[in-house]
Amino acid sequence: QSNFGGADDQDRLLDEATAVVKEQAFYLKRAIDNDNTRESLKHASNLICELRTSLLSPKNYYELYMQVFQEMQHLHGYFSDSGRHKRKMVDLYESVQHAGNILPRLYLLATVGSAYIKSKEAPAKDILKDVSELCKGVQHPLRGLFLRYYLSQMMKDKLPDTGSGYEGDGGDIDDAFDFIFGNFDESNRLWVRIQHQGPQKDKTRREKERHDLRVLVGANLVRLSQLEGMTVEYYSTTALPKILNHIVSVKDTMSQQYLFESMIQVFPDEFHIKTLEQLLTAYAKAVPSVDMKPIVVTLMNRLASFLSDSEGGAELAGIDVFSLFRTHLQQILERALQPAQSGPGPGAAAAAGNVPDVGPCLEIQAAFMQFTISLYPGKVHYVDLILGSTTEILRKHCGIGGTEKLSGSGADKVVDLLSCPLKTLSLSVLEMEHYPALLNYLDFHTRKKVAISMVKIVTEDNHTLATVEAVNQLFRFIEPLLRDVPDTPPTEGHDKELFAFEQQQVAKLAHQLRGEDTDMEFQMITAMRGFFGQGGLQRLVFTLPPTFYAALSLVPKIRAAEQRRAEGDEGPMPTVTIKKVFQFLHKTVTALQSVAPEAALQLWLVAATSADQIDRSSPNPGAFEPICYEFLTQALVTFEEEITETFKQYGCIFNMAGTVAQISCLEEENFDMVSQKITQHAARLLKKPLQVRAVATCSHLFWCQARRDGKRVLECLQKCLKIIDAVVSSDAAQVGLWVEMLDKYIYYFEGNVEEVQMSFINMLVGLCKEHITFAEKDAIEEANKASCHYKQTVTYLRTRKASKDAEVVARFAELELP
Repeated sequence: QSNFGGADDQDRLLDEATAVVKEQAFYLKRAIDNDNTRESLKHASNLICELRTSLLSPKNYYELYMQVFQEMQHLHGYFSDSGRHKRKMVDLYESVQHAGNILPRLYLLATVGSAYIKSKEAPAKDILKDVSELCKGVQHPLRGLFLRYYLSQMMKDKLPDTGSGYEGDGGDIDDAFDFIFGNFDESNRLWVRIQHQGPQKDKTRREKERHDLRVLVGANLVRLSQLEGMTVEYYSTTALPKILNHIVSVKDTMSQQYLFESMIQVFPDEFHIKTLEQLLTAYAKAVPSVDMKPIVVTLMNRLASFLSDSEGGAELAGIDVFSLFRTHLQQILERALQPAQSGPGPGAAAAAGNVPDVGPCLEIQAAFMQFTISLYPGKVHYVDLILGSTTEILRKHCGIGGTEKLSGSGADKVVDLLSCPLKTLSLSVLEMEHYPALLNYLDFHTRKKVAISMVKIVTEDNHTLATVEAVNQLFRFIEPLLRDVPDTPPTEGHDKELFAFEQQQVAKLAHQLRGEDTDMEFQMITAMRGFFGQGGLQRLVFTLPPTFYAALSLVPKIRAAEQRRAEGDEGPMPTVTIKKVFQFLHKTVTALQSVAPEAALQLWLVAATSADQIDRSSPNPGAFEPICYEFLTQALVTFEEEITETFKQYGCIFNMAGTVAQISCLEEENFDMVSQKITQHAARLLKKPLQVRAVATCSHLFWCQARRDGKRVLECLQKCLKIIDAVVSSDAAQVGLWVEMLDKYIYYFEGNVEEVQMSFINMLVGLCKEHITFAEKDAIEEANKASCHYKQTVTYLRTRKASKDAEVVARFAELELP
């Protein structure tokens, strides 16, 4: 019971002891070589005496023990050869018991005893019992533990196990088990007592050293699992009750923790299935400071893996694994959450009047959830029972309720628990009684985390939302993502990237709505739009565009259903009309245009295009013209009132001109009004180069499917030339605009616009060359780019002039190239 010295002292003491062992081992081997039994015993006793020390730390003592063990194998080999020592084993067995010190005496006794059993001069069971009883004479925790380990090592292949050479007169499986269990019992008690060796201030270090020696105790459990006679029946009726009774009776946290974990690892899974109730009953009797989480989780994982195999599944016959776990886990968790009397553990905090740490208990529940889902994938009721018991734990032991929320590690464990059933049960969890109840125990950020998990599962696994009720249930569940709730922190949305990512995930849900008909889908989209409408302006930017496209996708479906009805199909006529969908689109984009005008303008144009396409296929041409015109008008209003930056205006003009040029359903007056407005806006752009390109683009509005007005086209092009002349005169870097206009003239000339004549092209070819030459003095880089562009255009004109098509050659006959 001495205090171990420093590292240097330990090294010195180990070196001194090692030197004695090596010296005595040398003399021992020489005596063995000379077949001198007396001298062999003397030197063996001397080297074993080094193990009598109390000065070495457990780690160094183990090193010294291993040296002694290796040397003692030479003596064991000598004892096993009766032809060398020429003595009866019983005499040898008696003689070693006269050694002066008890420790050498018992090491020698175990060594001779092993050889004695091997000789079969006496029944193995008698020798095993005798040696085991005599070893009780060493009660020093460290020395006694290593002696027991030595005994176990020397006798491991000398047991009267089923099928061994020592069975029969030497004993049977009962004797083999009694020996190993007796050794296990004594080893564990000695190991537990190590914590009391030395002053209180060294207790933490001593506990660590004791933990390092746990394998000396666990080795006995490994020996038991290796017995041939250890059948399921013998294990369940004889071995397990004794082992569990011993583990529970030794009220030590580290001992129970290690031995419960070891039993799961060393014995087969088949044994655990058959004895599950016994195991769980013992777990419930563990001291409260034992951390049951790794024990129960490991057991569940092993059983789940075993039972998922085709062979393992047969073991379930007649065993209600879920009920067994549920019944006993309740007791285990209740016990773990009780105020702890001593030692660390889940319940220790409560001893000081604090709220106990429910984290480990929640981890057990999460593991139980995973286990249940893997074993009973379709049992929604089982999942709800686990959630219900978890809710009860939080209410009873944490005082959580009302406005109080769970946070920290406990909240993370609840997230794990809630996430488990999402993958397999997905939207079914929303129908459970306790799922939303458990969610309410979490703070805002944690609820949002669970909501994100739910959204990802629905979208990534492509789960369908098929009813309005399903939409309402899901969107109520993910409420923290949809709007500001009472406990939403003021910093929500400050992290722009994270906020955008979350809202983009939510937006994907719009594409999961798939009703049995268009009426149902429209109801679901309307319900979804109602939830999105509560989200505030910062969320609408992300959620309304996909809602728009989800509703727009109904238009062709409704048109197809109407056509089928017209052709004599007896199916139901959609009650939601195309015009009603367009009304919905109008309201949706109107809500968006103040916060995202560019996106809104784009959606107005998409809606107008859709109305035009429907009008083309309508039996009543012009029926959707007012709707198309309204959408285009709203696009112009959005442009005029909301979009002020020049570059954004420039991009929007391109979009509007491109869209209107493709539309054919508008009345002539309405088409002219829209075209004129777009062209006016193009002519008002502040930056002249942008103005040129925008007006040139607007020229296509007067030469498209709906309109063929060459005069207006030429007006636009000539306006562009005037602006270019002024721009390039003041800024030579813009010389490329001349070549761009040359391309535009060629395009219209080839498009048979009569007002655009070859004389204009010849003039522009000359102007381009002239201005590029001038620009090379002031803006070399831009002039080179324009020159390259010009050369490519001229090359193209030459190919047209040399075309094999006589008509083309005739049109380009007046072309004059440099």
